[in-house]
Amino acid sequence: MTRKITLFFVFFSTFFSLVLSAQETTVKGKVTDENGAPMLGVTVLIKGTNTGTTTDFDGMYSIKADQGSTLVFSFVGYKKKEVPVTSSTINVTMTPDQNSLEEVVVTAFGIERETRSLGYSVSKVDADEVNLKGNTNAIQGLQGRVAGVQINQSSGTAGGGVDILIRGITSINPQRSNQPLIVIDGLAMDNSTFSGDVRPSAGSNSPNSAEQFSFTNRAADLNPEDIESYNVLKGAAATALYGVRAANGAIIITTKKGKLGKAKINLSASTSYKKITQTPDLQKTYREGYSGAPRTLYTPETETGFTRLGGTSFYSWGPRYSEDSYTMDDGSVVDLTGDRFYDPYDLFRTGVLTQVDLSVSGATEKMNYYFSVGNDSEEGVLPNTYYDKTNLRLKAGYKINDNLNINTSVTYANSGGARGNGGDKSVFSSLSYYSATFPINDYLNPDGTQRNYSFGIIDNPRYLLEKSPLIDDVNRWIGNVMINWNPKEWMNVTYSAQVDNYSDNRNRFVPPDLDVGSQVGGFVLDQVNNFLGLESNLLVNFTKDWTDKFHSSLTLGNQISDTKHDYAYIRGEGLNVPGINDISNTTNIFGNKTEDQIRNVGVFGELKLDYNNDLFLTVTGRNDWVSTLPKENRSFFYPSVSLAYDFHKLIDDNSDFLSFSKLRASWAEVGKGPLFGQVGSYFVTDGNFPFGGTGGYRADTSIGDPLLLPEKNRSFEVGGDFRFFRNRLRLDYSYYRTTVNNQIFTVGTAYSTGLSGIVRNAGKFRSWGHELMISYDLLNEGDFTWNTFLTFSTNTGKVVELPDDIEALIFADSGFAGITSEIREGDKLGSLYGYTWRYENGRRYIGEDGLPEINFDERVKVGNAFPDFTTSFGNRLSYKGINFDFLVEWKKGGDLYDSGRRNSLRNGILKVTEFRDQTTVLNGVMDDGNGGYTENNQEVLIDQNYYRSSTAYNRAAEILVQDASWVKLRNISLGYEFKGNILKTLHADKFSISGSAQNIIIWTPYDGYDPEGNQYSAGSNVYGFAGLSTPLAEIYSVGLTLGF
Repeated sequence: MTRKITLFFVFFSTFFSLVLSAQETTVKGKVTDENGAPMLGVTVLIKGTNTGTTTDFDGMYSIKADQGSTLVFSFVGYKKKEVPVTSSTINVTMTPDQNSLEEVVVTAFGIERETRSLGYSVSKVDADEVNLKGNTNAIQGLQGRVAGVQINQSSGTAGGGVDILIRGITSINPQRSNQPLIVIDGLAMDNSTFSGDVRPSAGSNSPNSAEQFSFTNRAADLNPEDIESYNVLKGAAATALYGVRAANGAIIITTKKGKLGKAKINLSASTSYKKITQTPDLQKTYREGYSGAPRTLYTPETETGFTRLGGTSFYSWGPRYSEDSYTMDDGSVVDLTGDRFYDPYDLFRTGVLTQVDLSVSGATEKMNYYFSVGNDSEEGVLPNTYYDKTNLRLKAGYKINDNLNINTSVTYANSGGARGNGGDKSVFSSLSYYSATFPINDYLNPDGTQRNYSFGIIDNPRYLLEKSPLIDDVNRWIGNVMINWNPKEWMNVTYSAQVDNYSDNRNRFVPPDLDVGSQVGGFVLDQVNNFLGLESNLLVNFTKDWTDKFHSSLTLGNQISDTKHDYAYIRGEGLNVPGINDISNTTNIFGNKTEDQIRNVGVFGELKLDYNNDLFLTVTGRNDWVSTLPKENRSFFYPSVSLAYDFHKLIDDNSDFLSFSKLRASWAEVGKGPLFGQVGSYFVTDGNFPFGGTGGYRADTSIGDPLLLPEKNRSFEVGGDFRFFRNRLRLDYSYYRTTVNNQIFTVGTAYSTGLSGIVRNAGKFRSWGHELMISYDLLNEGDFTWNTFLTFSTNTGKVVELPDDIEALIFADSGFAGITSEIREGDKLGSLYGYTWRYENGRRYIGEDGLPEINFDERVKVGNAFPDFTTSFGNRLSYKGINFDFLVEWKKGGDLYDSGRRNSLRNGILKVTEFRDQTTVLNGVMDDGNGGYTENNQEVLIDQNYYRSSTAYNRAAEILVQDASWVKLRNISLGYEFKGNILKTLHADKFSISGSAQNIIIWTPYDGYDPEGNQYSAGSNVYGFAGLSTPLAEIYSVGLTLGF
């Protein structure tokens, strides 16, 4: 290692000396606009090279150039100007280009393209357009900003993950993630959400660990304050050069770098307050009890805090809170004057997030640098939960000579904290049963044991949080280098390499007096998940101007990615001494280690043809070799072609009405390989070993088809981009249609084969959708600007084919409640199934007992997790340093199964159960006695037996699955940037203050927590289940920024 470092510094010093010895002419000058005003930020490049600079506040520039070379001056919205170097002073006046596209986006491998030349949809969002305060995850800033992109915070827990879908899901394999590729400055960043296995060997009914905790997706390791812009590549044509890794789309993030001029110091600080306000409606009339009688009294002065009267203490079917006494069956009178309603949601606290960021940046003609340090410290909305993150980043570039540049960056992140559990036997499953007769925060007895009114049926949620959070600690560093060489004016070579490495250490401690640990005597779990990603990219670009109107470029490339995961855990069950969180304090030890390594090698090419800067044709091809496929099928090729045509010159080249009008179309094919270990057969450790001191393995009951083929994703897209009134109004529309063949997933087999399933190619599905974006600069008059935008998108997926031996693919199963997330042939993706009431002629059937009947003959389709459409409306106004913006988002449709709702109904804690011990006539039809049906007129008593009935009420999907549409004020903010004397007093270049709020207003028919949440972690591929995870909160933030 020492030798490598020494060689690097020798190499660097040699080139540095060569640069110092070079002699060039210094050219200086001033750049002004058509009115003679100096222009800041004009790019000045030496033609045919990457050597350049930008103008300062006074429009001045300085650059070293050879006599006879040509300087190219460019600025968004102005025509390029080329001036030969004939003297040491060159002043330039820029001319507005009313037909300018005014947008450059970053595409695959960090290549910048003018939007006009693209035959596919790309959306760009600048970081200064989004509100990142109050968010620890940089991806959240895109919520509601891009049509066709669905971004949801899966949970409100401190450090919770963010789920991302671009144009819906692209795989119907329940085990596969549909998350897009995250690319930082041209190189991929791992964005896995790792769940592992956090359950004991017995005592948990959880389907998997993804619903036990809301784990963090690793894109959260990026500091939001380091981001310059986002570019979202949506379709297969846009991501074709990235190959299999970007089959779900890609988010290209460009980070900040130093700009020419003096060193800039930027300090920002903010504090955010988080509060849960959207909760299920509770009944406040009836206390704990059963059949109208109390079973437990709250007596905090006693040793256990409760006085038990007899019977199971669990329900809320007791007397009214307003009653002062109750006479028991034995004639004794119970004093109830001390009863009151204690809000169970007092469990939630105000979360506080403090964010501090400092950056130092600058650039000279030879080098640029950017250094930042940031810290996020969050106290969660649940007691004893927190999340801390510290970021360090150094990014630098050096111009070795006119034709050779080197750029490098090193990023370090340390993050982690404590999070409360969700899902089965969790904080929120207990909360869904909890009787409001007892204060939830009175959770400890004097001896330190759990104060629990249910006497062990459920846990006290506060005690569970205090005694059994999951602790994680993640250390991550990413280092990369990029070399750019221009040996000729028509040739450019770029090579980049990166190392991405992190270690995620976790600990879970569960004492034996908690429900989930009771069957195994408590347990201790230690986990470590290590990731190492290596990436190498080589691109060679050739350009050729055949005539003044006909231009071409050819890019050839090679990409190699190699990722390695190793995961190990050790779980000890049966605590010897209560309260000691150490593996050595357990009697039964379980452990395992897994390791997987995946390599992908690709070669690719892209040919771009441009005629008259109006007609653009792009053809790409890529061949991948994927290590997870069978050796014979590892190599596969996929092409793409796209066309863009700007036809506005055919109408009126100088029109003020139509500034730009582009039609675009693309067709592309991408592929996907299987997951690791899904080809062939394997031996696995057997749970019955070691036996008698001897270890053992068995054949895995799941095998993979040795002739497995890659999935094929064929996509077609058409659209248009239209600009009006000198680009003040923009309308962008896309329609896409994608067909996926050779889906890879596990197909069940007959038990007689000795196998549980075979991984093979099976199934076909299709998705399609519309995307619309409208933006308008309503006002741009002097000090007052007003910009507005609207997005609208739909996405529909349908299963076209499934093998005859597969009835359904199940993503999640609620168990006894009967609700499943599954798809069958002909279904839309995201379908929910369950049991419904019996219907006759479209009306609910009421039996002779006056009650409805649930039909358990078969599950039927009862909803769909995905919305009919999503739309957002945003505005940004600025006047003399005052900035005001807001974003409203509307999700129409999309159904949710609340996993806690049935518990709450059975226990009588929801508002709907307040109607009790009364007779009514239920809506529906009954038998008319002649083989037909008539309007029901039977009176029936509605009491606890009705709500607790699983045959008449609480397993009916009509009760459990709800419309989760919502309209939400996503964020609103107000800021002020000071100018004048205060800056002089502070010796500062910039000083601003701001206040913002997120999720403060929501309109929804859904009775529950904020319906944006998900019961499962980000990237789990399960949608439509909610209710048992930390709810999303309102967020209020204040902040300031100082620049020097």
